[in-house]
Amino acid sequence: MSEVRIPSQSAQTTKLLLESKRPEISEIELTLFENCNIVCDFCFHDKKSQVGLSKEEMFSKIPIMDEFLSRQQNRVKIAQINVVGGELFQDRWMERLNQDYYELLIETKKSFDKYNLKMKVVFVSNFLFKKKESVKELIDKLRDYGIDTHLIVSYDFEGRPLSKSYWDNVTYFGPEYICSVNLVGTSGSIKKFIENKDNNFKYFYKNFNIFFDDFIPDNGSDDLIPSDREFSQWYKYIADNFPLIQPVADLINNQNNSMHCLSLNKVTIFPDNKTSNCRWHRYKQTDFNTKLNLKDNSGMMQNFIDEMGCLQCEYFSRCGFRCFTQWDWKNRKRDMEICPMKSFFNHIEGKQD
Repeated sequence: MSEVRIPSQSAQTTKLLLESKRPEISEIELTLFENCNIVCDFCFHDKKSQVGLSKEEMFSKIPIMDEFLSRQQNRVKIAQINVVGGELFQDRWMERLNQDYYELLIETKKSFDKYNLKMKVVFVSNFLFKKKESVKELIDKLRDYGIDTHLIVSYDFEGRPLSKSYWDNVTYFGPEYICSVNLVGTSGSIKKFIENKDNNFKYFYKNFNIFFDDFIPDNGSDDLIPSDREFSQWYKYIADNFPLIQPVADLINNQNNSMHCLSLNKVTIFPDNKTSNCRWHRYKQTDFNTKLNLKDNSGMMQNFIDEMGCLQCEYFSRCGFRCFTQWDWKNRKRDMEICPMKSFFNHIEGKQD
């Protein structure tokens, strides 16, 4: 049995060291339910689960959000709710759930007002729904109530079916409603991306903001995790060919960046009301090298900083780091001696590793 790594510093010390890197926005990852109408390679949700679908279950999350927001006042000015499923906008129960979403968020706004925080909301969707007018009505009503509300479109390089409805919705909502098109950086999607043969992606890049999310591993997903070398090649390819893609664009253009991970300012609320600042509660110690703490990510952060030599790195202020959960995953392929992020910065600065 391999040895579990214990962080060299206390959680509080780690957070103090990273204070300058803490994002200036807080985030609530509001996972209402896992039920979904499609299967994606990178998603391990229970597609048939009914947990969280009732209005009562949704509203039971309000006190959890209120408690989190109470701790964010005087730390940030903006807090964003990422409303996710499963798939939120399924035609079979669109009208009922959209009304529930509206009432849930209107009620939640009282907490934002109480703690003097600006409220932002994004709905994450696979965009395969047909009742687009109902989705637009929901967003317009929330905006009329003073809530900054947008959509995030999910796109998959590895073959998720794209129906006529998908493209109708993309055209119908456009940049006014779609704040970004999000992709997930699995090993396979990175390879497809670097082949540069996807005309759909080129359309998105020309017309929308693009965000490439790190893949957050789950049990049985080892083959989806990019190796260090793949990760480094991925970022370098973005810089050379698609430099407007976030979060890489900020790394190219800014000398000071917050870290990409929001876990210092974040709570994830699961359908059954369990919470974490990052990881799924089904994770086990055997998945990770660092001692697992579902409530606090600072142990993995500290071990990342120690191993990568971040505090001594010339790019510390500029770097956004990596997904700490992915980095610490025990069965990830580690095939570079140099930090992949440092190699990326050397590349854009024209330096040798």
